[in-house]
Amino acid sequence: MTTETEPRPDTRRWKLRSARPLNPSEAPPVTPAPPRLPGRRNPRWVALGVVALCLGALLSFVIYSRVADEATVVVVVKTIHRGETVAAGDLTSVSLRASAGVEVVPASQLNQLVGQKAVYDLVGGSLLPVGGIAEVVVPQTGRAVVGVRLVPGRVPVGFLPPGTPLRLIALPPAGADPAFSDQYTGRTFTAREISQLDGADGASTIVNIDVPAQQAPVVALLAAQERLAIVRDADR
Repeated sequence: MTTETEPRPDTRRWKLRSARPLNPSEAPPVTPAPPRLPGRRNPRWVALGVVALCLGALLSFVIYSRVADEATVVVVVKTIHRGETVAAGDLTSVSLRASAGVEVVPASQLNQLVGQKAVYDLVGGSLLPVGGIAEVVVPQTGRAVVGVRLVPGRVPVGFLPPGTPLRLIALPPAGADPAFSDQYTGRTFTAREISQLDGADGASTIVNIDVPAQQAPVVALLAAQERLAIVRDADR
């Protein structure tokens, strides 16, 4: 005899187990990315880079050389006539490349020149020559300025800076007998140069000189007779 029994309901409660966090040491290993292979260098770009570096170095050297050769000097803004008092707006400074043999006034002396007087006419736009501005007017009391025209061979070759001490030597008249002698031949006059310019004929030189007032008539007479020569000594 069979006995049928009804299945009993399952009263057990199933609990879902939360996933246990993995320990970092238990994490699966991560495979690193393969190293990136360097690209192949183009020889043309390498050569172009070398050329660019050389050009940059050359340009830097040229700029440095130009800056090193520059000097800040005093320039005359507008024409100042001889004897006029120099005002602050009459002078300025400018940077120029240094030139051998050219004497100029450094810009550091600009403020000291204001209030002084022009020794001779100073042309606007030109560099201020050494000795062009002084505290006194030329000629001073007891002095005189004489213009002397000299032919080639009777004046030193080259520019004589203003204020240069000179000696004037009296010569015999042109075509005179070698034994000729008078009260002026061989006489020496001490002078100082004021300015110098080329003569209208393109060969002679006009030199304005400052001499003692009592000697001015004799110097002017000898100059008119073309009997003067200028000597510049080594220690002057």
